[in-house]
Amino acid sequence: MAITASVSSARQQPQDSTAAPLFAAPIRFVPASRLPPPLIAFSDKVTRPLPLNQAHDGESGLHYVRPTFHKRLHHYFLHTYSPVKLTELAFGSAISQMDNVPPEWRQGWGAYGKRFASDLGSTTGSGLTEFALAETLRVDTIYYPCKCKGIWPRVGHALKSTITAHAGEDGHVVFSVPGVVAPYGGAFSDLLWYPSRYGPKDAFRTGNYDLLDHFGENIALEFLSPLLRKVHLH
Repeated sequence: MAITASVSSARQQPQDSTAAPLFAAPIRFVPASRLPPPLIAFSDKVTRPLPLNQAHDGESGLHYVRPTFHKRLHHYFLHTYSPVKLTELAFGSAISQMDNVPPEWRQGWGAYGKRFASDLGSTTGSGLTEFALAETLRVDTIYYPCKCKGIWPRVGHALKSTITAHAGEDGHVVFSVPGVVAPYGGAFSDLLWYPSRYGPKDAFRTGNYDLLDHFGENIALEFLSPLLRKVHLH
């Protein structure tokens, strides 16, 4: 596996617009018909949307609302198996095919299929590692694009979000153990089907590349999220 365009595989974090509150917290409207009679006259004011959670993320400009388990699970599947992710894996497998990595798998469509299955298994291992750790530690690893302006502030936010996560109901920022460990979980899973000459050192080196690739994915996600949401791929 490797960094996109230069190494033999790539990994990405798609989501679906229904899977996570990416740009704004869900809101609740109070129907005027449910208000006490004395308040109906003022319903134009009291029926304004009310944030479910007022915890504020100063960097992203969001009122944080912790996603439900269903949304977190849905995000995991989209993060791992979305059309964008599968396209990325197909591209990474093609690079591995051109580089003949590993050479024991040789060339041909059968070899390409084996490399694609390997990349899919690796990203599955990475995704499962992140999801399991996030649920165990009760942290939210979903990527939330920044509301800040300018290229460099947004790049900085993407880089920071790679190694941080939201914790608790208030969404305070903590170091993301799942986000940092997950790339290595996927890399070490490769050893289950790679030729026997590959060992832990190779997996650790691949994990380093995959972690760097995760930084790149978040930068791309920061700038492409509006487009991906429009075509329902994130």
